[in-house]
Amino acid sequence: MQDSVSNDELRTLIQEKAEEHNLPPELLLEIYEAEREVVNMDRRGSILKDVRALLEDEVDN
Repeated sequence: MQDSVSNDELRTLIQEKAEEHNLPPELLLEIYEAEREVVNMDRRGSILKDVRALLEDEVDN
């Protein structure tokens, strides 16, 4: 049983889900990357700030 997903598989899945929900895939990819960085750096508290900034930028555009 495979424990991880390749970057290409993950990118494809995020793009499919973005299309299903009429969201820009780039936004979901950026949110995913921000969350991954925070988890890797063990600074979970800052993820909400990062996600908020990404969403505000998208709304402003």
